[in-house]
Amino acid sequence: MNRTAPAPPLVAEYLLERLLPARARQPVVGDLREEYVELRLPRHGRLRADVWYVRQVLSFVPWFTSEGGAMGKILLSVSFLALACSCWLAFMEMVLRHPGYTERFGVALGIALICLATILVRMLHVGFKGERWLWLGAALLIGLGVQAFLRNASADHFEGFVFIISLVLVLQGVLMLVTLGRPGISGSQSLDKQTADH
Repeated sequence: MNRTAPAPPLVAEYLLERLLPARARQPVVGDLREEYVELRLPRHGRLRADVWYVRQVLSFVPWFTSEGGAMGKILLSVSFLALACSCWLAFMEMVLRHPGYTERFGVALGIALICLATILVRMLHVGFKGERWLWLGAALLIGLGVQAFLRNASADHFEGFVFIISLVLVLQGVLMLVTLGRPGISGSQSLDKQTADH
């Protein structure tokens, strides 16, 4: 391949390839690349053509949030919420350093990694090979959520943040068990409509 040949932004094209399922990858990426090289670049220059290409890639972002239908959307939302909460908890443990903070930091980091993996698997369409490991993560999240809920319920001082996080962890674990390994119909229908538009 000629390295000096005009091409769309490498990172944007790579992201597009990861966002699309295998059946739509080649036609969509090929059509966008062709339009970029033959129409956009000669008429508008590199910067405007790059901006156009990135906008086209970003137009596929709403598609992956519909993967798995309503349950998939809820799973992604809950995963983002749990990821944010676990990162905040890990940060606060590092700042406050109460006794036993290393264990709590490790648990928060583990939760963050499971949430991040769930988000990436759903967005990047890794498939069953990637998802089967998340079933173990789902069981761990349910166990941690139930344990945190029971400890908080029996503690002298009830903490609302721990209560909310425990419920979010249990909800995410249950949603993971229900949705992982089951592709959604609405996601493929949305993709078909979107590839027809492009």
